[in-house]
Amino acid sequence: MIRISDKSLCCGCTACATACPAQCIVMRRDREGFDYPVANPDLCVGCGKCEKVCPMLNPPAASASVEVLAARSEEHVAGSSSGGVFPALAKSVIEDGGVVFGAVFESDHKVAHAEASELSEIEAMRGSKYAQSDLYSAFEDVKQYLTDGTKVLFTGTPCQVAGLKNYLGSNTEGLMTLDFACHGVPSPGLWEKYVKALEARSGGRIRSLSFRDKSRSWRHYCFRHDDVSVEYVDDPYMALFVQDMSLRPSCYKCPFRAGRKASDLTLADLWSVAEAAPAFNDDKGASAVFLNTAKGKDLVHSLSMQSVAVSAEAAMRDNGGYSDPAAIPERREEFFKGVHGASDLIAYMKGFVVRRPLHQRIYRKVRRLLSDMKKRIVR
Repeated sequence: MIRISDKSLCCGCTACATACPAQCIVMRRDREGFDYPVANPDLCVGCGKCEKVCPMLNPPAASASVEVLAARSEEHVAGSSSGGVFPALAKSVIEDGGVVFGAVFESDHKVAHAEASELSEIEAMRGSKYAQSDLYSAFEDVKQYLTDGTKVLFTGTPCQVAGLKNYLGSNTEGLMTLDFACHGVPSPGLWEKYVKALEARSGGRIRSLSFRDKSRSWRHYCFRHDDVSVEYVDDPYMALFVQDMSLRPSCYKCPFRAGRKASDLTLADLWSVAEAAPAFNDDKGASAVFLNTAKGKDLVHSLSMQSVAVSAEAAMRDNGGYSDPAAIPERREEFFKGVHGASDLIAYMKGFVVRRPLHQRIYRKVRRLLSDMKKRIVR
């Protein structure tokens, strides 16, 4: 029976709860806003399935990608976080009669996994979602689709993909998996509180938001809610995320780095685009696509999009999702202890953001102004 005595050893993927034949495991949220499995010993039959499917106990082996590409889909790049590769993949699968699973914003802006069988449903899955998603019954639904002979594209964090693959076992015929270079997952509970705080401050319900609004710049993207847009480093939620303050405990011991991937494909921002693929160096966005399996390679090469082979080293350069896991910030425990009692959550969060040096703030301000001037001239 699975017992979580050390929270850094649970990624919250739900594989254990889904696999349990006695249904004795439920996911419960802790004070930091993360979900963990809790087993009822009175119902446990001692089969050990929960431990067998756990990706933290049974992570994938490290392996080199078959091929690495710099890629962009001109059809989809404008509304995507980077190069528009995901919607191109999703469109291909749906047009072939398949189903796509990915993260969306629900009506209250909670992040959760949903399925899409129509092209119009892909739109909600586009763009980065910087909070751990609620998987609901996604693993069970994927299994049923595969059993029925329907092709599936599942996209999620590396640990979610690994959990799904462990849960399915050998039943992966027709499954394509896609993960991404993951910085780590922030607390979904914190995100939901932050949305409410933003709405309370603005005096109205948030209608739309984006973690990666690149209308000003792909490289220096903004966090946007409705008509308010600020560079990501100036938003307290985003700043604490990139400074590793709000990550799940398991992210600081993540075993899915250094090529330990269970996925067929891995996407990342190609931050080294100027050197690796200068043809894409126009600030529209470019993706690094790691083709981890032969079937992943076949699918990507069947798509109509621009691509060029690059080295894995170039693709990984300047991308924290491929480096060693982040160190735990010294004030992380203090931060989460005070979240619930904060009378002004936004001000409280700002108090934990490490301010950049003055010269960096001036540099960013000037660069932003020049970028805006350049776009006005082009228009």
